[in-house]
Amino acid sequence: MIRYLKEMAYFLSLMLLTTGAFANTSEVKRYNFKVFLEDKEIGSHRFTVTLFGEKTYVKSEASFDVKILFISAYNYQHTSNEEWQGECLRSIFATTDDNGEERFVHGQYDKEHLLLSTSIGKRKLDGCIRTYAYWNPEYLRSQRLLNPQTGKLEPVNLELLGASLIDVRGETEQANRYRINNDKFKIDLWYSDQKEWLALESTTENGSRLRYQVQ
Repeated sequence: MIRYLKEMAYFLSLMLLTTGAFANTSEVKRYNFKVFLEDKEIGSHRFTVTLFGEKTYVKSEASFDVKILFISAYNYQHTSNEEWQGECLRSIFATTDDNGEERFVHGQYDKEHLLLSTSIGKRKLDGCIRTYAYWNPEYLRSQRLLNPQTGKLEPVNLELLGASLIDVRGETEQANRYRINNDKFKIDLWYSDQKEWLALESTTENGSRLRYQVQ
């Protein structure tokens, strides 16, 4: 617990020290999504991506609440703060409450390794580690991606499915569709020609359709 608090304090102090500089020299991109299970809105997922020289700071905040007959049947809360250097992850501080099951993933780069501490243990990760960086499809071109909820490195491959029409803020637009393949799931993503992230769709374990609609 003490180590957990120290790591949290370190990350927060880092963010506070850089906030003033961000105001004048950074580029900030925000992605705000409504989240639907089938056709029912269940929450939101917000991403703030701050580009600052060769570094990128990413904050992700997800909040889902699935109700049946006005009673909460499933609740999910997730927050992740990441620091990237170029195309590689340098630190991560993520917490998740998955319907009452609490998890954390903390990582800090040290020379040649990402030192990772999770709810189930600690380990060192070699090489250029990346998370599921939906905000930049080029970063998804990896053989493995770090799951910020579980701390596991998951084997993946990315394929371009081609152009398709989707609804974006009430208008029909053509977008480039990509698919992340994993042995357990598939995630479809849509981007504009300018690489703006527009939508996400996947399938839950029980076969329900989960989708993100940009605001």
